[in-house]
Amino acid sequence: MAQPLGTGAKVAIGCVGVLILGGIVTMVLLGGAFWWGKGKMAEVSGEMDKFVGEQKRIEELKQKANANPFQQPPDGVIKEDRLLTFLEVRKRVHSVYQKYEKDIEARGKKEKPDLGDVSAAFGMLNEIRGAQARAQADLGMSDDEYGFLVQQVYKTMWAAQVAKDTGKSVSGATAEAYDTASREMARAAEEARAAEERAKSEGNETAREASGDAAEAVREGLEQLQKQAGQVRESARDLDVPPANIALFQKYEADIKKYAMSGLEWIGL
Repeated sequence: MAQPLGTGAKVAIGCVGVLILGGIVTMVLLGGAFWWGKGKMAEVSGEMDKFVGEQKRIEELKQKANANPFQQPPDGVIKEDRLLTFLEVRKRVHSVYQKYEKDIEARGKKEKPDLGDVSAAFGMLNEIRGAQARAQADLGMSDDEYGFLVQQVYKTMWAAQVAKDTGKSVSGATAEAYDTASREMARAAEEARAAEERAKSEGNETAREASGDAAEAVREGLEQLQKQAGQVRESARDLDVPPANIALFQKYEADIKKYAMSGLEWIGL
């Protein structure tokens, strides 16, 4: 059975519909030439037919790739051979992505795409998605495994940087930061209260009120910080990764960063 459309395809097709509608409305409002619009829509229609045909071929490749079973490891440890396979997939996609990198980033920032953008997007999207589908099919990597590795690689990239800067895990560094902030705020509250008492003993009502207000503000901030601490620490634990993954990341860091391809998020890959 053919696999359902992936997130990238759904996002792309949804965006296509919005862009085409936006183009039509704009032409009507501006009194654009009808025959030009008709010809351009025919051009886009032809591109859509081509897009659909290529989409079918991509889905066939996805079906082949997804025939490879994948069970997410309960400990989250990335196997070195699978990381290397993942990097080979990214390498093959990168060779195509490089052709469109500047264009993709520019389109991602463009506020008002036109029909020409839609037509060009068909080609870029399908060529990149096709390269990824072929690579996954050739190398035996399912969408589930690919998605797992994308998630783990980026989590590990963050965790490795935190470990480098602090020598701690993400949750450990977060807990230390909250503890430090709590101590500093508690000390600030004590100092404000002491200042309030001094001003009171000196009969300086203005200073006493100011110090009292400051102490109360710090106390409220400390309470809020303590309320948030548990939730933040729990979220930070979700960002922890096995030490083995950090070691593996460091071993292949250059290739991981080389094939990061941040513009892929714009097209849902």
